[in-house]
Amino acid sequence: MLAPIAATLALAGLAAASPIAVGANPHMNINVARDLKEYKTDVEIHESCNATQRRMLEKALADTFEVATVAQEYVATNGPEDPVFQKYFGKEQKSYSTVLGIWESLLTSNKEGVLLRCDNPDGNCGQPGWRGHWRGDNATSETVICDLSYTDRFYNEAFCMFGYTVAGSPLGTHWSIDLIHRMFHVPTITNGLVGHYSEDYASALELAEHNATYSSIDSDALQAFAAHVYAVEVAKGGDACIGEAAEAHSDSHGAATSSAAASASATPAASATSSAAESCHTHADGTEHCEGHAESSAAATSAAAAAATSAASQDCHTHADGSECKRASVIRFE
Repeated sequence: MLAPIAATLALAGLAAASPIAVGANPHMNINVARDLKEYKTDVEIHESCNATQRRMLEKALADTFEVATVAQEYVATNGPEDPVFQKYFGKEQKSYSTVLGIWESLLTSNKEGVLLRCDNPDGNCGQPGWRGHWRGDNATSETVICDLSYTDRFYNEAFCMFGYTVAGSPLGTHWSIDLIHRMFHVPTITNGLVGHYSEDYASALELAEHNATYSSIDSDALQAFAAHVYAVEVAKGGDACIGEAAEAHSDSHGAATSSAAASASATPAASATSSAAESCHTHADGTEHCEGHAESSAAATSAAAAAATSAASQDCHTHADGSECKRASVIRFE
């Protein structure tokens, strides 16, 4: 009689000690050990990418994580009183932990299903000037890399070359900064926290000075900060590589405030346009971000640096409220 009871108690003990898969039971006891879901730290490259594209994207992803690591370590080491930190994120008390957490999320978040693909499933790469786009509602974890990216973007070794400046050149000049931007659009990377609250470099700085509430979660501010830190700490470009900000648009922090709620709550969507000679992608709020460019290739720019520095381009950003701002750039690319 005791044997069956003992066996029953033993089985009960084993059951209590056994891991329980997450999601297996919505009423499960959360205070027992359980199996965690599959976890991946690497971004996957889709089978549609050929051998050359794959090699280039692998290098681009390595560059991305290098820049993000430098940015994260800089924040952790120098703290919220650092003048470079305050230049981009202001003096809000929450900014330090928020910025540090965003870089940590980009580096270590579960990237299961996060995908770069080369097969143009939405047809947007057929639009003039498109270098890539986040797929939005079509596939929230997927980003399409269009052919122009492979000819127009630079790797980290080219930071501060060919007339590039953080203040004057398009943010997406380098693969690393562009992919940081694209990763910010993927909801699982930062839980949808990062949005667009400034139009350009100058308005990002104005936002930090006058309305820093949104600076720590502003995509452009985070990208520009990462580019600034890498340009100075790694590329050793100094003041010449940072450059001077153009005059900020008068509606910058007003637009940032009015677009904050819309960016946080609007439904994402992928869309295409036929605007000529523009590099376009879709934001989390469904609006479109297009940046003009000269038609010459990166190779031509490398051969004629002086021409590249004087080639003006247009960077346009449309807010959720329909307002639009533009700036001149000293070098083409997104």
